Amino acid sequence: MHPGRMNRSAPRTVRYAPRGRVRGWAAVTLATAVAALTALAPTASASSGFTVFTNERGTGTPGLQQYGAVKSTVVYDYFALTCDAEGCYSNGGALPSEAAYESKVKDYMSASQFGGGASAPVVLDFENIVLTALSGKAATNAFGLWKQLVTWTHKAAPSAPVGMYGYDSSTTNNSLTQQLHQNGLFDFFAPRAYRGSSQTDAAWTSTLDASVANDHALAPGQPVYPYVSPSWDGSPGGATMSGSTWGYTIEQLKAKTDGAVVWEASANDATACNWVAQNAYEMGVLTGTPSTGPLTATATPPSGNCTVPRGTTTSVPVTLTNTSGSTTAATQMQSFTGTSGFSGSWQYWSVPALAPGAAFHTTLPLAVASSQSTSTALLHIRTGLSDTRWTVVVK
Repeated sequence: MHPGRMNRSAPRTVRYAPRGRVRGWAAVTLATAVAALTALAPTASASSGFTVFTNERGTGTPGLQQYGAVKSTVVYDYFALTCDAEGCYSNGGALPSEAAYESKVKDYMSASQFGGGASAPVVLDFENIVLTALSGKAATNAFGLWKQLVTWTHKAAPSAPVGMYGYDSSTTNNSLTQQLHQNGLFDFFAPRAYRGSSQTDAAWTSTLDASVANDHALAPGQPVYPYVSPSWDGSPGGATMSGSTWGYTIEQLKAKTDGAVVWEASANDATACNWVAQNAYEMGVLTGTPSTGPLTATATPPSGNCTVPRGTTTSVPVTLTNTSGSTTAATQMQSFTGTSGFSGSWQYWSVPALAPGAAFHTTLPLAVASSQSTSTALLHIRTGLSDTRWTVVVK
């Protein structure tokens, strides 16, 4: 995760805080019966065996669980742990008691923080004592501390797999790291896999490959869940990558790992439209719920991009196009029922038979409640013949 992010009391608006760190739905499509996706979304492992986890907390987050991601927990370095040749310390003094440590783990798992379920992964982000950054007696002391902390974490979260955020492409102290993945200690790997703004696809992929190869060599049967972010360098609120880059990232992770943790994602304005749209597409594939049918819907709010405002009604033009090779039967727009503060009723409901390439136009007065909390929403435009996924960024 990133340096300087260990706020020990106030919760942050969200996947982790590693030092440095994992990809949209370009065509906007709406679905008339908007299911309560936040509550009912299939998990990202439903059809693929690849799970997307999300670290989000606070208000105004993208709400990636509505697309099928699974909330998980990161435990930050609240105790400011360090080790040297003489021993290990918390804030330069005595280490925390078992009770104090376990209480903090449970706090990070709680609904007021990350809200990870009892069986969701717990990642320990203690970057000052990662074994790849230490040497000699300091590394040996840190190894002993890690064993104690992992044991306590399992006691605090007995149903949760536990892992360590790390720089797994480095093989420094590999033998010690390997021992931490044995004897009921760590259950999975969580390597840093953020994309640098100056990194080429090849350079990023090379680092990912090195991390995965090292992890598999140390513990062949354990899952690998790299930390990623749609923001360059894993910087929350920073510049976001293109939809194609996010898509490339997800495709590489799907091919080489068991899942990913999306950390500190943000989507607050039109600059996020591309990755949000691509992410929606990728999650539709992962969850087995992609857009379907011969009629493809496109919708662009008056903003000219994917953004809609809270607390008002926006008239959104919608076009249905027959993208199949045959004439479609006449059908109807399905009722647009609200979820997470969205509602609206179609201007024109009856869709005539459409020849290949022909289009039908209607308008949706989309009402967004001022109480709508997440900064993105996955909606659907549905007819009796089709279902098109549509994503918006809410401002």
